[in-house]
Amino acid sequence: MKLKILIGVLSLLTIMVISCSLDDSVTGGKTQKQSDIKLIINEYLASNDNCCTDENGEYDDWIEIYNYGSTSVDMGGMYVSDSKDDYQKYQIPSSNPTLTTVQPGGFIVLWCDGQPEQGALHTNFKLSSGGEDITLTEQDGRSVIDELTYAPQTTDVSQGRNPDGSENWQSFSSPTPGESNSGASTNLAPQIKNIKILPDSLTPSTPVTITAEVTDENDNLKTVKIFYMEKEVSDSMNMNLDANLYKADLGTFNDGTEIRFFITAIDDEGAFTKSDTLSFQVGYVAPTLFINEFMASNDANYYDPVTNDYPDWIEIYNPGNKPVDIGGMYITDDLADLTAWQIPTTKPDSTTIAAGGFLLLLADKKPEAGILHVNLKLSGKGEQIGLVAPNGTTIIDSLTYTKQIADTSYGRFPDGSDNWQQFPNPTPGASNN
Repeated sequence: MKLKILIGVLSLLTIMVISCSLDDSVTGGKTQKQSDIKLIINEYLASNDNCCTDENGEYDDWIEIYNYGSTSVDMGGMYVSDSKDDYQKYQIPSSNPTLTTVQPGGFIVLWCDGQPEQGALHTNFKLSSGGEDITLTEQDGRSVIDELTYAPQTTDVSQGRNPDGSENWQSFSSPTPGESNSGASTNLAPQIKNIKILPDSLTPSTPVTITAEVTDENDNLKTVKIFYMEKEVSDSMNMNLDANLYKADLGTFNDGTEIRFFITAIDDEGAFTKSDTLSFQVGYVAPTLFINEFMASNDANYYDPVTNDYPDWIEIYNPGNKPVDIGGMYITDDLADLTAWQIPTTKPDSTTIAAGGFLLLLADKKPEAGILHVNLKLSGKGEQIGLVAPNGTTIIDSLTYTKQIADTSYGRFPDGSDNWQQFPNPTPGASNN
């Protein structure tokens, strides 16, 4: 009798386990139902500078959804997000099914511009080029239809499934928002990163060496050249591969000499890349400035009335006894791309930091909103921040951070020190003391 009872209990437990495994799975503490909805995240672009425009002619980040089923699906009421910690970041309005319905074999593009007032397909968040999440969830806000986590992205290069809906992801040099990825160009131009000038301090007797990391996804790199100019006299030379870097020695220059240069790369198929024009000046000494505090996950803490939004932000601190104008300097979220965004030089009254003062940069990808709005968005999952001199190569201050807590800043305490800590009560634009 005891044996029969035990067998019966074990059978019941087995049925319960099988039932649970068929109906539900648990991911990150949330119940994830096996959805019958045949939608999938098919392509996305998280660094759109000059690629694809929305209906208003704006270069916005975007997510493409593909319906691989045989029936139409209305996405009204579903949620999309850039964080697996908050699946309900943006709910697609259900008031216009004509706009939000995906036909069988069809596509819908969601524009991640932080401007939902522009229409149902415009989300209230932007994608970070430094890498983060993308999620699509059913109307209950919990049942995940599809999700992914992506790494740092290349400007104007999308990532997509090829063929559509498959598990095979590729990089597309010619993105196809709202269209099939079949036949999209994967012939990517070479990438030029991590340009450095050696040594850090240049004197009249110092030989100058330029190095760069140059890669080609198609593995057919042909030529890497550097073009440089002193006043009106220009010259060029091939850069040679030395270990993993391309290298060129430009020689010595007189004190105060400023050299402007750029690097080009071309592959065997004719794909061409040109770096930004950078510079170095013999005897240049960068000012002392600190990235003093930042917030990379601002849900409801610091409000910007200009954009009616809660932007990420970066605070710069000037510990010196003289004011410093940061106009012309660069701010970046990727230390392999030091010239990601140049702060304009047109309003020195706005970009000058008083002695012992602070200046707040809003990382909201809305440079049109004002001179202190930078064309970057920080990743709450962790990335890098750098402040770079106007020559585009001298790092004034930088840091690498890990996953952040929503509405909590991370900063130096006391100001300008090497001690970093979290601040539940952030002090944007003011001392952390």
